[in-house]
Amino acid sequence: MKCRGSKSLSSFSALLFTSTVLLCGFLSSDTTVRIFLVGDSTMADKPLADNPERGWGQVFPSFFDRHVIIENHAMNGRSTKSFISQGRWQVVVDRLRPNDYVFIQFGHNDEKKDDTSRYAAPETDFRNNLIKFVHETRAKGALPVLLTPVSRRKFDELNKAVETHQEYSDAVRRVAKEERVPLIDLDAKSIGLLDTLGPEKSKSVFLWIQPGKYKALPAGKEDNTHFTFDGAKQIAGLVVDGITELHLPLESRLLPADHAPDIGRGKVVLLDYFFNNERKAGPDNHVMRFHYVWEDTANSGFSELGKAIMELGAELDTLEVEPTTQKLSHASIYIIVDPDTPLESAHPNYIEAPAKDAIVEWVRAGGILLLFGNDKGNAEFEHLNMLAERFGIHFNEDSRNRVQGNDFETGAFAGLPSHPMFKNVNKIYLKEISTLKLSGDARPILTDKGDVIIGYSKFGSGSVVAVGDPWFYNEYYDNRKLPDAFENYKAAENLFRWLLQDAKTVRSVD
Repeated sequence: MKCRGSKSLSSFSALLFTSTVLLCGFLSSDTTVRIFLVGDSTMADKPLADNPERGWGQVFPSFFDRHVIIENHAMNGRSTKSFISQGRWQVVVDRLRPNDYVFIQFGHNDEKKDDTSRYAAPETDFRNNLIKFVHETRAKGALPVLLTPVSRRKFDELNKAVETHQEYSDAVRRVAKEERVPLIDLDAKSIGLLDTLGPEKSKSVFLWIQPGKYKALPAGKEDNTHFTFDGAKQIAGLVVDGITELHLPLESRLLPADHAPDIGRGKVVLLDYFFNNERKAGPDNHVMRFHYVWEDTANSGFSELGKAIMELGAELDTLEVEPTTQKLSHASIYIIVDPDTPLESAHPNYIEAPAKDAIVEWVRAGGILLLFGNDKGNAEFEHLNMLAERFGIHFNEDSRNRVQGNDFETGAFAGLPSHPMFKNVNKIYLKEISTLKLSGDARPILTDKGDVIIGYSKFGSGSVVAVGDPWFYNEYYDNRKLPDAFENYKAAENLFRWLLQDAKTVRSVD
């Protein structure tokens, strides 16, 4: 296996990373790699619902193959000092195993002299904290990578990007050299990006948002520190460039640059959180959403599906309120999955007439709707069918493919039809399915033994895809549980590649 990387490398870097390059041959194609991200708001995960802000760490997973697991522990407002004092660093240390990676990027909040809980002087506390991160990472057999803080957007009178973190970036560089730690100079790289874009075009990287466009920012915002989705992808791309320049073994886990052209650029995949509104108590008794939501990384979540969609260039969003024409106007694709029953939610939200009418008109105008049901007893069908039947689709409320234990072949479908969803896919897995009945202009995509498994309806300028199972959730998305012969992950990527090609652009791509 060859390690991918740039053609040039400084003699110092070449000497420093000779041993790492030699390890590349031992990263087999199915080796699971874990990356821990520690840092501040520029790296952190941000709420998805009606919010344009993204941290670069939030989109970082879309650059890697499905055998890379990224844990983003970065948090808004944290410095090296507060990350340690609040116990957040210890949480990471306790989870580390040999050969994990820890990407470390601080500086923005360490600079704040007026806040004694965060301020860390560059040549004393900040430096010492970085060394602590490095030593304790290595003590667990893991691999530290230092990053200089990403630049803020600032230009001089000659329209040249101005350095905004000089002392802190220099401190990171010195620690990296002294401790022989791989360094990604994100400050220098981001300044280069700003210079290339110039004062006006660089606004698209940052949160320059008009008033009234997003619920999270009703007054709009002019922010030269934090990123839009497209901006976060560009910054994450600079980090990926650093990985290839250093020839880290992790490089072999990067997707090829041409893996997925940005057919999703300017398009939004909206996931319903209103009709599917299941919650549970987390480890700290904090009530959290779970079951078929983007942020759920457990077997029950859609985090892996979200990663695949972002690989195609599309943005993820969520809808936590009843859909309206105005809310849906911000979506290219809208997914409704497994509407709640009273057993799943004490006060379930049903698909009532106003929401149904808004969805129907949105599809008619060019929206793409995905309906993922479930089997009998595990989804609300009465109101779901009132919506689906407008498109000639009816969920039969049965439960086909009831798999016992690990008898995965009971849920197997092979000999798949010629359809974009099944390009280069030999076998998929769906269990405990509600089959479909189609009428009008609705047509089957997949049938088996007289049953319709997946249906499709062209409706006005839009379309609907329906299947009686949330079959792309993490447990059965990849091969963490399924035998290698099953390729649900390929079918998922194919499905969204196919749908995004014709989906409406709803975000500015300037």
